[in-house]
Formats: sequence, C-alpha cells, structure tokens
Amino acid sequence: MVCCMYGLMLMFCRDGLGDDVPKKSLYLRDYVAAFDSPEKLQAYVVRWSVARALAYFEMISGHWWSEDVTQIFSTSRRLRVTCVGGGAGAEIVGITAAYSFLRSSSPSPPPPSSPSIGVGGEDVDTGLDLTFLDFATWAPITDSFYTTITDPTKESNVFLDKSKISARCYQQDVLTPLSDTTVSSMASADIVTILFTAGELYSQSPTATTKFFMSLHTITKPGALLVVVDSAGGFEDLDVLKKNQQGNSSGGGKSGKVQPDGNIGGYKLGFLLDKTLTNREQWQTVVSQDAKWWRVPQELKDTGGYPLELENMRCLIRVYRRNDDP
Repeated sequence: MVCCMYGLMLMFCRDGLGDDVPKKSLYLRDYVAAFDSPEKLQAYVVRWSVARALAYFEMISGHWWSEDVTQIFSTSRRLRVTCVGGGAGAEIVGITAAYSFLRSSSPSPPPPSSPSIGVGGEDVDTGLDLTFLDFATWAPITDSFYTTITDPTKESNVFLDKSKISARCYQQDVLTPLSDTTVSSMASADIVTILFTAGELYSQSPTATTKFFMSLHTITKPGALLVVVDSAGGFEDLDVLKKNQQGNSSGGGKSGKVQPDGNIGGYKLGFLLDKTLTNREQWQTVVSQDAKWWRVPQELKDTGGYPLELENMRCLIRVYRRNDDP
C-alpha cells in the first residue's frame, strides 16, 4: 500500500509552485479570485491536492468510510461516483488508486451469487465512472490526470485501461439551479462525495446549501451512499443564524456560542448535516466521526519524494445511506 501511495505522490510532482498560490483569496474565502486562472488552479493542485489524494486512498482502502464503501470498491460491477467540488485532482487520483488497489486485492472470480454476474451467467460490465462537479474550470486538470492514469507507458501504480475508467468534469455551482447533466450524474451514482467542500458551501450561503442537501434525496437512488469529509477545525463552527434571536446556550445541539449582537450561532457542521439529512428519515447515518486524524505515513516522509511538506489533517467524516422511498 505504501508503494502505491508513493506512486500517487509522484503524480503530483509538476513544474513547481510559482507565484500563483492563492493563499490570500482562500483565506478570505474569495473562491472566484482564488481559481480565476489556470496558473492558480495548477498551484492549488501542487500545494494541497497531494495530501488529500493520499488521505482519500487510505480512507477508502482502510474502511474509514465504512465497510460498505470498501466493499463497493472491491466488487466487480461497474462503480459510479459523483464528486461535488472534486475538480482539483485529489478525487480522481485517490479514488482511482483505491479502486485499483482493492480490485487487485479482492478474491477472483466472484461467486455465482455475486451481483457482478448477470442473468444467464454473463459478466456484467466492470469499471469506474467518475463525474466531477465544480464551479471553476477544472476540466484541464482532471483530463491531465486521466491521461496519466490511462497511459500504459507511464510508470504508475494506478494504471487503468481506458475501457475500465471514464472521467468527466462539469462546471457547476451546486448553489445555483442544477443542470440536467448534473442531476443525471447524481441519479446514477452509487456514491456521492462532498470532500472539503461542505463547509465552504455553508460559508457562501447557508440557505442555498441546506436546500442543496435537502434535494439530494430526490435526486439520488435508494441505497446510494453520501460521503462528506471536511476540516474538523477550519469550518467546524458555522454561524448560520441571521435573526436576532434570544435564548439560552443549552438547546438543540448548538455549540452554545452567544454572539455579541444576541444571535445564537456556532452550529457544528456535523450537526447541520445530521439535522438536514436524517431529520425526515430520508438518510441513515452509517459513519459519524467529528474529529479523526489522518497522518502522513512516516514511510512517505522518509522517502522525501515530494518537494513540499505534506500536512496531517483532522477530519470530520459523515457517511449516509439513502433510504428507500416510503
């Protein structure tokens, strides 16, 4: 596994950072300015996506997202994953690596009762279909990684033949009306991921974000899994109340922070997700972790194979299963 993860690091070694790392814009949460040029997109990928790709690989292969998710990756039917906010390269690399690793590690051939065997015993199509939805123009980035992943001449631990993987990136702000293409990709997905994006969405528009999450039950199919990972520090507390509401600090799962103007804010991101998704029993909670550390494996630190320091991450993790319609 470490060898595979080291191979992932090398995929991100590009021409260097340059002077376009959008730190100030990201700090100010000005995402339009942060991602308004190809140079800034590339700089973001080189600086931040590598650690996330490594984390996603370990989270999937190491059962962080539940045995159900790992099992889906290990079975021999075609897997469809839609990634909201997934254009920066970490998802395509981390998910593809986990898929390749788990498929190569799973028993073969599958038993006759397996869902990968169709009527009459014929093989059902296998492979990985990835769809990335992001508001910035990330398609050149995902296309570049797709080309590397499917190139047999590259020395890559995550090589997949083009017949076994498809990758599409669509420009979509999910806080605006969803396109037919976006809805279609979510409707067919076995797994929908929202990785290090939910907090950013809430910071932009709590109302629109809540509406988006509530719409997922209507869009997705029964049994689909929704995976949300976010920072357990940066966006853990979100002030979403706009009314001048008085009250005590003990109610409703809030963090209990009373703002100077009388507002009660500081809702936890995990609480908001749970309240929005499970309140009507439309989703079942499969995994609930408010603060779990992902740490860069020491073996990777010792190799010195990446020119930048890789950072540990303290993560909030939620996995939900979409319930059947009544």
